[in-house]
Amino acid sequence: MWTKKSPRKKQSYLHTDHPDPQSQNRLDVSIADFIISNSLPFNLTRDSKFLAMIKNARFVPVTYVPPSRKDIGGRLLIENYNIHMTETTSKLLQDAELFGLTAMGDGATICKYPLTNVLFAGGHEHQALIDVIDSSDHMAFGGAKDARYIASKIMPLMEDIDPKKESFDMVVFDGAANVQKAGRVIAARFPKLIVCK
Repeated sequence: MWTKKSPRKKQSYLHTDHPDPQSQNRLDVSIADFIISNSLPFNLTRDSKFLAMIKNARFVPVTYVPPSRKDIGGRLLIENYNIHMTETTSKLLQDAELFGLTAMGDGATICKYPLTNVLFAGGHEHQALIDVIDSSDHMAFGGAKDARYIASKIMPLMEDIDPKKESFDMVVFDGAANVQKAGRVIAARFPKLIVCK
């Protein structure tokens, strides 16, 4: 026997293309309160990373809980570092065969810690901090920040992104004798390299 089918219920969807104006205002007030309360710069709302965070927040459920202090200082710090270094390396290697790569080093003692900053530059990445070398343990056991030591720390970083030694064509240090000599040690391994100060 034929029976009339009950009308099918339509699935309800939540669309955010036309959100509640009051919700927008509440979000604006919350953002302003966060920035003002934490003494952050007012132009933070134009920062690309802030905008990306707001965009990503649209796709999480209402049950979302922000990461803990431990997560931010642990796994998320490592994940952000890995993402940053992958993007930085990609920029450095872009057209590296055309523009070449430059390695730069600068020593500094900060709060009694003997440090060496290592930066790379290329055609599409003009200043990338690759590593900060802490020589505390080395010097505590009687070592010195001599040419051999400095070169031994910087060369592996260069070889990581230029294993064939075809792209690095310049290394820049200040005029100190130890780092200038380190530059010459590195140049002996990288045939295209010139040392500048």
